[in-house]
Amino acid sequence: MYIQANKISKNYSGVPLFENLSCVINQQDKIGLIGQNGTGKTTLLQILMGTEGVDEGTTSRKKGLSIGYIPQKLENGSIATFDYVYQSFKEIHDLQKQLHYYEEKMCSPTEDLDRIMKVYGDLQQRFETMGGYGLEDRITSILKGLGLDRQLLTPLDQLSGGERIRVELAKVLIQENDVLLLDEPTNHLDLDSVQWLEEYLRLTSCAFLVISHDRAFLDNVVKKILEIEDGQIIEYPGNYSRYMTLKQLRVQELQKNHELQQKEIKRLKLMIRRYRQWGTEGDNEAYLKKAKEIERRLEKMTIIHAPAVPRKKLTKIRQENLSGKEVLIAKNIKKTIGNKCLFSDSSFMVYRGERIALLGKNGSGKSTLLKVVIGETEVEEGSIKTGASISIGYLPQRLSFDRPEQTILHYTKYLISDEQKARQVLANFGFFSGDVAKRIKDLSGGEQVRLYLLKLFQKKINVLILDEPTNHLDIYVREEIEELLASFTGTILAVTHDRYFLRKNFDQILLLENEKIEKLLYEDRSL
Repeated sequence: MYIQANKISKNYSGVPLFENLSCVINQQDKIGLIGQNGTGKTTLLQILMGTEGVDEGTTSRKKGLSIGYIPQKLENGSIATFDYVYQSFKEIHDLQKQLHYYEEKMCSPTEDLDRIMKVYGDLQQRFETMGGYGLEDRITSILKGLGLDRQLLTPLDQLSGGERIRVELAKVLIQENDVLLLDEPTNHLDLDSVQWLEEYLRLTSCAFLVISHDRAFLDNVVKKILEIEDGQIIEYPGNYSRYMTLKQLRVQELQKNHELQQKEIKRLKLMIRRYRQWGTEGDNEAYLKKAKEIERRLEKMTIIHAPAVPRKKLTKIRQENLSGKEVLIAKNIKKTIGNKCLFSDSSFMVYRGERIALLGKNGSGKSTLLKVVIGETEVEEGSIKTGASISIGYLPQRLSFDRPEQTILHYTKYLISDEQKARQVLANFGFFSGDVAKRIKDLSGGEQVRLYLLKLFQKKINVLILDEPTNHLDIYVREEIEELLASFTGTILAVTHDRYFLRKNFDQILLLENEKIEKLLYEDRSL
């Protein structure tokens, strides 16, 4: 046993987050932790780390256990990337400074050279035993594996969010901890970096527990799923796809057992009434005694609750008008940002009804291409035109609302003046009577996406353009959006790094690579 939480409870402002929750991380465990946003996944990681306390229960860690932790929020500074990672090995870093100190002393004719050489030799031995001589190569190799070979000397505060996460990931991976606790490590990583991380985690001998909403990632690296549900941990052996099968079976079994128990409770209550009636009418103490015995049985019974039936949140998309056959025509287009050429001499066509994903490394120009399509920016060479009868709906990567202080209902009434109809549409998008008074700025990421989609689909759109639509959404909301997109018969063009989302919704790709845009069938690209 490496780490154990035993019957822990945690409250925030009197509201229970966990109650009587237990879990354990053993040697070589490869665990995925899932649950809806707000169920306490990050808090549980901090409890297992020892940086967060509990209200009840106990947590324990193996003596001398080395834990590597990657949080979601990271600190920045002016230190260079390579130096930041190197200095995290404090003991090796201190030894190297001592070696430099004694190397300088060797050059002084007034020093006792024999004594200095002995101390220097002992330091060298310790430095070598701790892996000091190979550390720089290991750091460089892992930073390159994570696509940071050009950022070795770049200060942390000049890195992008994705690059900063990769630096923290590199630091933790190089430290060779016994256990890794990773909080959404694939956020902001491009596909190449995600696949590199998957390969590392598949081959590593250390245990890890990872929070992730990336279902393909979970399929590829974990051997056990822990789901936080109603303040408890439910454990499922296998990867994410196996979890989906087992959870469905569990829900069916729970429903069956609940119905059988309810029948038994009904039968016992009927017996109690009969025995009481017979005992009272016949003045028979034996019948009354039997009624009390059955009552005690009912009181001791552990009630099996019916599994929660999720409310249907998203309506089907109503597509008003067909577009022309040719939706987008790009001929010999070129686009640069500053001195960097994103793509040039690239041509492609998008036809009605196609579902196309834009793929490429971070910085290759995917979001820029979307902005060209919607007319926010222009190309320097060539032309890109939309076809006949095109109506575009665009979901940006960063959502913004003009009046974030507004309630959901007031916002929707600007789109749909009739309040009854507005409430009806809100319900179709998962906002029921208890939700409509929420302010937009207080909504979760998933709720904001749903509200933005509601706005888009009030227009007569037949082309949907999405820029990372599943970023920061939990698995359950991603599945809702997938269900919604499945009902849309128009054309979809999307940037996504979510391979599970990609496989379910797209059959073609536009690959941005080596300053070119190439249209391919999805099966032509191994992901």
